[in-house]
Amino acid sequence: MFFNRTFHPDEANQAFTTGSLLETGLYQYRPSDHHGPTLYYAAAPLQKAFGHNDTASLDGTLLRCTPLVFAALAVVLAFFAVRKATRNTLSALFACVLLAAMPIFAFYSTDFIQEMLLASFSVAMLWAAVDFAAALKTRSEQGNDGVKPGKRAVFFGMFAGLAFATKETSVFTFASAALAAWCVRPKDPHTQDDCKRSACDVNAQANRKSPARNRPESAAIQAALLAAFAFILTAVLFFSSFGAEWGGVYDAFISAPLSYFHRAAGDAAGGAAWHVHPWWWYAKTLFFPDNIVYSLAFLPLVVYPLLPRFRKSRLLSFLALHSLILFALYSIVPYKTPWCMLQVAVPLVLAYGVLLGEISSSLRNGRAIAFAAFAIPLALFAFADVRIWRDPDARDIPYNYAHASPQVKDLAACVADAIAKSPRPNPSESQHNSHFSILNSQFIAVALPACDTWPFPWYNRPLKNVTGYWTSFDALETLAKDGVKPAVVVCRAEYGHLVQPLFPHLNRTRRFEMRPHVRVRAFWSEP
Repeated sequence: MFFNRTFHPDEANQAFTTGSLLETGLYQYRPSDHHGPTLYYAAAPLQKAFGHNDTASLDGTLLRCTPLVFAALAVVLAFFAVRKATRNTLSALFACVLLAAMPIFAFYSTDFIQEMLLASFSVAMLWAAVDFAAALKTRSEQGNDGVKPGKRAVFFGMFAGLAFATKETSVFTFASAALAAWCVRPKDPHTQDDCKRSACDVNAQANRKSPARNRPESAAIQAALLAAFAFILTAVLFFSSFGAEWGGVYDAFISAPLSYFHRAAGDAAGGAAWHVHPWWWYAKTLFFPDNIVYSLAFLPLVVYPLLPRFRKSRLLSFLALHSLILFALYSIVPYKTPWCMLQVAVPLVLAYGVLLGEISSSLRNGRAIAFAAFAIPLALFAFADVRIWRDPDARDIPYNYAHASPQVKDLAACVADAIAKSPRPNPSESQHNSHFSILNSQFIAVALPACDTWPFPWYNRPLKNVTGYWTSFDALETLAKDGVKPAVVVCRAEYGHLVQPLFPHLNRTRRFEMRPHVRVRAFWSEP
C-alpha cells in the first residue's frame, strides 16, 4: 500500500543483510546490530525467484512484499482462530476487517523490518493455542483417543520459536500472553467436584483412578514438553544458520539478553539515547490520528467485559488482558520505538472484533449496535490510511519515526551523475595507490557517523564497489595526505568548509537533508 515511501534507515540496513545472505548463503547473528534471521530467510527466496542474487540487484518492492505476505497470513489465521474460539463468524469478520484496515498494521505491512513477522507469528501462536484447547476439550469430554492435541502443541512451539528467531522483544509477548492466559484460565472441574462431594463419593474415586493419559493435565504436560522441544529446535536452527554458525545460538540465548537489557534500561552509551521516551509516549502512537475519538471508540473494551454476560468469553478476556499487559510492559521500558506498538494493537483490535460479535449475539438490537460500533473505528482507520497513502513520507505520521528524508534519493542521483561524468581511472595512478580498489576519478568517499549514513548505502548500492565509508572526517584528511582525489565526497554539513582545501578539484557542492536535523554536503567536480 505504501511502497513508494523512502526507505527507512532500518529497512536499508535489513536489505543489506539480506543481500549478504544471498551472496554468501550464511547469516551471522549480531545482537548488538541486528535482530533475528527469519526476515532475511523469508525475503531471500523471493529475490532469487526474480533473479536478484546480490545486494546491488535487490528489488525494494519485492523486499517490502515480504512483510506484506506475513500481514496477509496474520489476517487469515486471526479469522480462523477467532471463529473457532467463539463459534461466531461475525466476530471473526469484524476482527479481521479492522485488523487489515488498522493504520499501524497497514503501514508496517510494507515496512521491511521484523515487526510484521513477529505480529504474524504471534497470531499463529494464538491460532495453534485455540486449536490445541479445542482438541484437548474434545478428547476430555468424549474420551476420544483418536484426537491428538500433540501436533497442535508442536505447531505452537514452532511458531514461538519463529517469533523468538524474529526479534528479541518476543519475550515480552510470551510473558504477557502467559500472564493473561493464567488470569483467564478455567477452574478445574475435578477440583470443584472434590470440594463439593464427600471423600467416599464413588464418582470422585472413579475420576481419581482414570488412566493418566485421559486426564487433561497429563495431556497438557505432554503438550508443554512437545512445544518446548519445537521452540528450541526452531530457534536453534535459525540462529545457527541451519548448523553453519553455532555462535549465533550462544549470542541469541546469552549475549542478546544482556545487550537488550542495556537498551531497555535506556543506556545512552549503548546507543539508545535517541529512543528514550517517557512512559506515556506510546499512547500517541497507538491512537493516531485522533487520540480522543479512538479512545472513545474502544471504550467498550473497558466497560462491557465487566458485565456478567461477557465474562464468559475467555478469548475476549485473554486478548484484552494481553494487550493491556503488553502495553504496560513496553511503556515501562524507557527504550521506545513506535513499531513496537504493532504487537499491542493486534490483540487490541482482535479483542474489539470479538466484543462486537458478542454484542451482536447477546444484546437486544445487538446487530445494529455492533455494526455501528464497527463503522466508527473503520471510518477512522480509512481516513488515516488515505492520509498516509497521499504522503507516506509526511513527518506528522508517528510511524515515520527517525525516517529518512526523500532528499536522500536526490543525493544518490547526484552522486551517480557525478560518477557517470567523471573520467576513467588512470592506470598509473592505480599502481601508485594500490591500497584502494577503485581510485581517484571513480572513487566516492563518504565520511558520516554510522547513525547518519543510512539509508544512503541502499540508494547508492549500484556503486557500492566504488564507495568507501568512514565514520570520521579525519579519514578524509588521511585520504588527502595519501594523494587520493575522489570524484565525490559526502560529509556532514558542518564540515563542508574543510573539504575544498583538502580536495581543490571538487568545485561543485550541494546540501541535502538525510533526516530531520541531519544535513550533509556533497562535493564533486565539473569542467
